[in-house]
Amino acid sequence: MFDKSKAWAVGLLAAVLVVGLVAGAALQSWVGFGRGRCADRTSYSGYLTRELKLTPAQHDSVVALLRKHQPEMRAIIQVVRPQLDSARARVSDEIRTLLTPAQREAYQRLLDRDRAERARADSTAAAQAKKP
Repeated sequence: MFDKSKAWAVGLLAAVLVVGLVAGAALQSWVGFGRGRCADRTSYSGYLTRELKLTPAQHDSVVALLRKHQPEMRAIIQVVRPQLDSARARVSDEIRTLLTPAQREAYQRLLDRDRAERARADSTAAAQAKKP
């Protein structure tokens, strides 16, 4: 049925998926920081403001620094994104083989929602990057 090497492979793939999702979320938070103060709950600048109790002036300075370095961060993400997307697709395909038909449908909805959220965050970050 399922030998140890397959179990290890599936476990490794699942771990890669989780790490990829976490890394992707962290990068999105870092790159998508400049969406205004209402989005600070999920942004890196908002995170720093809450955790370090930054003053408004410090917060604004952090936002300015993040905006300054945003093009570099986006360039790095663009380089690795195809590899990450490819690995994510392989892992997703293998996970599907483990699921029942009902679970596959639910899993696809999760993937679709995640993809839509990433696309929305990417477009928001790109629009923000164009602002002076």
